[in-house]
Amino acid sequence: MIILLDLNYTLVENSEEKLTPFTRQIQAERYRQWLVELIKPHHVIMLTARPAIHQKATLESIEQKTGWLPQESYFNVYRLAPPVAKEVMLKKYVIPKHGKTDYLAIESNPRTRAMYERHQIRSIQIEAGNEWQTLPI
Repeated sequence: MIILLDLNYTLVENSEEKLTPFTRQIQAERYRQWLVELIKPHHVIMLTARPAIHQKATLESIEQKTGWLPQESYFNVYRLAPPVAKEVMLKKYVIPKHGKTDYLAIESNPRTRAMYERHQIRSIQIEAGNEWQTLPI
């Protein structure tokens, strides 16, 4: 199984806290370590609406704070809304590389979850305050 991982409001547990400049926000991000522990045995592809200009700082922050990185990550170089940008990433990078396989999307945005469903990809979201003991697969 390949995990398609959302960043904001999914891996980042304090996404509602906004700081400027954005580099301060990245520094203050807290990542769900319990989620990292559940997904790290799998191949993880992070698809995020976050602009690509923040890719290096974001990945460094994730690695420093969790001791883990996704095997692949795609940031929004398109300046498109999250569902549209992630669909482009899915069609341009993920499916050509991995094919139509067993994917599980962990995604906060309902419109992006609907997009995944149109591609026959199961999607789930993390409810606030709900820590999983196992992946709901």
